[in-house]
Amino acid sequence: MNWLDTQDQLHQMDLAVVQEKAFSASVGQHTIEPYYHKASQTPQDSDITITTTITKSRIDTLARLAARYQGPISATLHISSDESSLATLSALADAIDQSPAMQAHVDLHLVRDKMERQMNLWRNVARYYARSKYVMMLDVDFYLCTDFRQHLLGNAEALAKLEAGHALVVPAFEFTSQPDGLDYRTFPTDKSQLQALYQEKKIDMFHAFWRPGHDASDYAAWFLADDVYGVTQYQHSYEPYVIYQRDGHSWCDERFFGYGSNKAACLYEMFVSGVEFYVLPQDFIIHQTHDYPNETRDLERFYNRRLYTAFREELCFKYARQFISHGQWGSPTTQNLLQVCDKVPRFHSIIKTFL
Repeated sequence: MNWLDTQDQLHQMDLAVVQEKAFSASVGQHTIEPYYHKASQTPQDSDITITTTITKSRIDTLARLAARYQGPISATLHISSDESSLATLSALADAIDQSPAMQAHVDLHLVRDKMERQMNLWRNVARYYARSKYVMMLDVDFYLCTDFRQHLLGNAEALAKLEAGHALVVPAFEFTSQPDGLDYRTFPTDKSQLQALYQEKKIDMFHAFWRPGHDASDYAAWFLADDVYGVTQYQHSYEPYVIYQRDGHSWCDERFFGYGSNKAACLYEMFVSGVEFYVLPQDFIIHQTHDYPNETRDLERFYNRRLYTAFREELCFKYARQFISHGQWGSPTTQNLLQVCDKVPRFHSIIKTFL
């Protein structure tokens, strides 16, 4: 049950009803079980919770992440609504029993349904039940090569960006030869080691074949940077891994399911709402190699590309009206919106009718 404190009494609401509304844009019917496993350690409010999603095949990867991070993690595990879920939960129980880090640091939430790859729903569940002020949106198959948590919490400039409502980017890389990315124990652990591999073309930005996804982080500038710097060339396919405040930001749109555009949509809405992106100068993550179901990805990308085009136009008008109604039109908060919405057909003529 969920209790809401009103002025004169406590009002009891069923948790299922609260969740039904909270995740109402998702596809299909599902059951959400928060804190199926609850970490034994309560995180400090000022800490950074990694929010991530897994399926059965990534349970061991989550255990590795917990052992490496040694900090709070809020993870969503998707299981099917059939007998196969028993095998998944058994594998999860074994992993928890064998991992002190999972026992101590991982809050694990279940989503039971028949819909595969509802990544934005899963991301929202993980963030919804995170227990610290800051969160990091991370795919579980990335290895934390540096201690960004220690660096960030000791960096007054970076913390000021977070407090102002902005987001911090941790640059993502991958090996150019996929077998080199199989063993995380061989990954570089500081910027100088990474730079040597980068210059030898043994490592590159993540998914370099699709440069719009990460190019706006400006990797050439990153290798020279000593301080936090701003992203100045944002474009709508940008999908970095970011740290931001858990509360007060837009949520990932749950209409996106399957591969393609789902994370970009999360970050596009943040950007249009006025959030700026800043890149951390010494921290990085590297992708751990695994197979991709390419045929399925191609079909889902086709659907999501069409949805994303309409979604971006929808947000331009939604946030423009919000800024106008709040008396913020023309303020610095609207600059991101104007940057990406200028090319929307009839955008300015329609907005004039609301001014």
